[in-house]
Amino acid sequence: MKKIIITIFVLTFAFAAYGQNSPEDQAEDLFAKGEYLGGMNILTKAINNPDPAGRATALEAYAKFYENIVGNAGYATNLYEDILRVNLPAEHPIKATAQKEIGRLKSLKTQYAFEDNIIKRLQPPEILSPEKNERQAEQLQTIIDKKPDYYRLCEVYYLLGRNYVAMEKYHQAYKLLQKSIELKPGINFYMPVNVYKDIAYVKWVRLIINLTAKTITGVLLVITAIAFYSSRPWRWLKLRHIMILLVIALLWLAVFGVSYKLLSNPKLSDQLIADIGGAMPSFVNFGPGSPNWQAARNLFFYGLTAIAVLFIFTIGTSRIKSRSAALLFNVTFALLLFVTLTTVFYMRNCDQKSAFASESKEGIIHYVNGGSYFISFGMEPYVLTNPKAYPNLATANVSDTHMYEWIKKYCLFPAQTNQSGH
Repeated sequence: MKKIIITIFVLTFAFAAYGQNSPEDQAEDLFAKGEYLGGMNILTKAINNPDPAGRATALEAYAKFYENIVGNAGYATNLYEDILRVNLPAEHPIKATAQKEIGRLKSLKTQYAFEDNIIKRLQPPEILSPEKNERQAEQLQTIIDKKPDYYRLCEVYYLLGRNYVAMEKYHQAYKLLQKSIELKPGINFYMPVNVYKDIAYVKWVRLIINLTAKTITGVLLVITAIAFYSSRPWRWLKLRHIMILLVIALLWLAVFGVSYKLLSNPKLSDQLIADIGGAMPSFVNFGPGSPNWQAARNLFFYGLTAIAVLFIFTIGTSRIKSRSAALLFNVTFALLLFVTLTTVFYMRNCDQKSAFASESKEGIIHYVNGGSYFISFGMEPYVLTNPKAYPNLATANVSDTHMYEWIKKYCLFPAQTNQSGH
């Protein structure tokens, strides 16, 4: 009976050991699922295996990963060369395979030496002129068109995508960078494709938003002009109509002023300051004439413009016989006009120029209680709260013209300093 139990135990252990996947198989399964870091960790541990055969097998799997998934043929060659240095007999099959792969990769370098030289001579597109960017893009596009089997084709798509980002062709850049990932899903372990892909996508979306908002605004202005002239207001427009517009403008001034005072919250928590990337100590100034006041001032004029355009449009629709139809046109027009002008304002004055943050974390309250904060760096922050205590500030290096004008207006400067402009 004892022998039977021992035999069953041994067989069970043997089957379990046989059924367990090797590190290479485990890594390959993870690579197939896109879990590259997990697979790389397994192979890294296997490479440190004291067993030479196990180490060589792991190096081979790593080399295949870098060539086929990452797209780094140079590093794959180095890994195959590491196999030749493993303490195994020279005639061992895995060494013969490694030698064969090294020869294949070197032959690819010889075959595509001209294309490799083009890539080697490329310069970062961000520092080039538009003309040089165009020339680089043409060279890369030629490789794609004429050498579809090029072993570094994923790099070509990546480099061409970067050129297109620099050329502000964001949609094309996004598609090229996506193609690079499709060719080699793990290329981000070799080149920062996702970084530029995200940049291209964000800028592409912003471009669409800007273009759409400006197009709708332009169409609304054209419709306003047509409606205005169709109603022939010069025949019936009176002074009282102009007075109504002035009253509405004054009401807008009052509403804007009160809203600005109530909604501007100068009390910031430490967490909110950290969220917007501010530094301690922080000082808040939001009154007229302060640095970055121009954004609020522009918002006021955008609103004033919208009121004037809407007033003119209502004049154009005032001759419509159906009052309900005229009301529907006016309400629809007003919604479109204010939404598009607000979008244009935000994209021109706030987007990527301010940081949005809110004390509330969830739901619509997050946006209702939030605000856009403009952060000024480079000058002594105390000057915003007590400017007279800081005479003779060095302003020669202030790049923000609004900050410079505010400092010159409110800070004390000796006569000779005012004359020298420092």
